[in-house]
Amino acid sequence: MSATARRTRRRALATELRTRRRENRAHRDATTRVKVSDFLISVGMPEEDVDRYGSWAGRKIVSEYRSANYGHEPRKTRKRTKPCKGYPKGRWIKVNVYRADDPALVAGARKYNRTAPYVAEYAPAA
Repeated sequence: MSATARRTRRRALATELRTRRRENRAHRDATTRVKVSDFLISVGMPEEDVDRYGSWAGRKIVSEYRSANYGHEPRKTRKRTKPCKGYPKGRWIKVNVYRADDPALVAGARKYNRTAPYVAEYAPAA
């Protein structure tokens, strides 16, 4: 195979790969992702309880996510905390985000006693 043929083939494969990545990126960005705190507020938990127990609920939820997804970690995003001592504007922390319809959200919230009453109306975990 000549150098020109190899170069042409390599360019065609690179173009195909770019197209696939672009399509996957569009699909990935189309899904709605939620933080644990947003999920708990949406199921009716008071905001002061979310601030107090959200971290522990998040640990149960990430545990459920890992067990359902072969040990993989959920996606991460950054969130600004409320103002506190030394951080008048709050500080940025990394938090996990999940698809809005991810069953790990409900299953993990059920395992934590503080959040279980808020997700009781959801269908039982299969």
